Amino acid sequence: MDDATRDQPLDKRCKQAHPERITVGNVTFERNDVVARRYGISERSLNRGDKSGAPFKYFGNIKYRPMPDHDNFVLRGIQQFEPSPKRRARRFKASGGHDSPPPALQASQRRG
Repeated sequence: MDDATRDQPLDKRCKQAHPERITVGNVTFERNDVVARRYGISERSLNRGDKSGAPFKYFGNIKYRPMPDHDNFVLRGIQQFEPSPKRRARRFKASGGHDSPPPALQASQRRG
């Protein structure tokens, strides 16, 4: 049984039957699962970027991603923030009302 399953040709619809890379003009397209393996993430996580505009193209019903364009898309998504300047401590006025109890506590003290 094991020999019979190994000798079967690959189904033409499976991804492994299609090339990992396709060159069209001067752009190289890489199969979606190969790109996911290269980034070390699942294919499903990689597909989350499609709604944000990640470039892809279908060849023979298999999703391929252009190598330089998709790499640039990933780099554009990296956020860099400047550290915020340290805030100076705020000083409260002595007569600012912070010494008095909250309004709910004041109302209960008036009643009883």
